[in-house]
Order: sequence, then C-alpha cells, then structure tokens
Amino acid sequence: MAAADRRLPARTGAAVLAGLLGAACAAPPYAPCPVELDGPLPADAFAQCQRVLLERCGSLAVADAAAFRLQTDWFASDNPPREHRATVFHEPEGLVVVVETRALHTPLFGLPRWSELRGDAAAERELAGYLQKGLSPPR
Repeated sequence: MAAADRRLPARTGAAVLAGLLGAACAAPPYAPCPVELDGPLPADAFAQCQRVLLERCGSLAVADAAAFRLQTDWFASDNPPREHRATVFHEPEGLVVVVETRALHTPLFGLPRWSELRGDAAAERELAGYLQKGLSPPR
C-alpha cells in the first residue's frame, strides 16, 4: 500500500501535464483581421484595396480580381531586420486582412536564415484601418 501511495504524485503530475497539453491544443485557431465596413463593399472595392496596398506596401505579387485576392511582395522593415507580406481577400463573412512577418536570424556560425512565418496582429489592424478609410464613401 505504501508503494502505491508513492506513485500517486507521479500519476497526478502526469494527469496535470496531459490536461495542460490538451488545453494548449484546444487554443482557438488563427483568424484573419476583418475590415469593418458600415455597408456593403463598393463596386470598385478591388481597385480601392489594390490602391491602398500599393501605397502602403509597395508592389503586388498577386492581384486576382475574380477571386478577390491581393497579396503584396515581401517588404522590409527595420529594427530588427524583418519582412512583411500582406494579403487581402474576401470571405463569406466579408473582407479580411492577413499580415505575415518573418525575421532575419544571423547565427554565429552558418548562413543567415528567415524565421518561421507569424501573423502580425498589430499590422493587420493598422492595414484594416487604412482599407476601411479607402473603402468608405467620402463625407
């Protein structure tokens, strides 16, 4: 009976660890940033989004009007060295924005490499605000 009592904390620790891992796996999936509009998309929405992206981000790698998908080329930012790529597309729920970022890592030995891609929520909200202004009718 004493040996069984000593194994109880180990089993409890394993159960807690399994619960934490399960909770981490249950985290909500990433969702693109919506562009909040007061009404429906204007007739020239694709052209307006294209204009905003070109002004804010430089050149476009994808401009597919039929699928309503725009994606910029990678554009640089400093401090630390980093690149961003913005994508705007239309979903059934409305217009959304994704901004991916990657950082340049320079190891002591070996060649520099880019980090894994991550979403940049602050940059997405900023770009969504510019798109909202660009798509809103003049007052």
